[in-house]
Amino acid sequence: MSAGLILLHAWWGLNDDVRRRGEALRKEGYTVVTPDLFGGRVAMTIDEAKALTKGEQENEAALTKMVDDAVSDLGKKVDRVGIVAWSFGVWYAWKMGISRADNVRGLVLFYGIGPNEPDAPTTPVLAHYAEHDEFEDIGFARTVEKEMTATGHDIRVELYPGTKHWFDEPSRPEYDKKASELAWERSRSFLRKHLGSR
Repeated sequence: MSAGLILLHAWWGLNDDVRRRGEALRKEGYTVVTPDLFGGRVAMTIDEAKALTKGEQENEAALTKMVDDAVSDLGKKVDRVGIVAWSFGVWYAWKMGISRADNVRGLVLFYGIGPNEPDAPTTPVLAHYAEHDEFEDIGFARTVEKEMTATGHDIRVELYPGTKHWFDEPSRPEYDKKASELAWERSRSFLRKHLGSR
């Protein structure tokens, strides 16, 4: 059974961290797609990243369509599709877990989660959270986890002590090798379960 992954980058754009992760996952046997949501633009600083995402609300429909198209295209090539997303990309992954639950078999999310609304994802979710995250609230994530679990959803939120936002990105000073490796150990197990063995 073939499996594919769509990798959705953070607000830095499609940088080397995401490209390298994609290459590593290809070596593990996955077909990997890395949509470039910012059209080749890559930020090196937080101010640059903020500038890249400034028009997010205006571009949301176009970006959602880009991700939706990626799900459709990949779904024609493999039997099972999963999405891995970081920060900015999490919102679009969450949306696909709702609108494309028939195609997307699992979401792996780094530092972020969507709201538990009536149309919350039925797709299984594994979310990785930093303990000291200035952008995301672990309390909110735990509430969503509790509410969704109570209604039969398959969702798990993992907390990584001592870490900060971007702990999974080697190019960032916040990178935490030990936490990143543990997160990926858990992610691989999750993906094997929901997308099939690699």
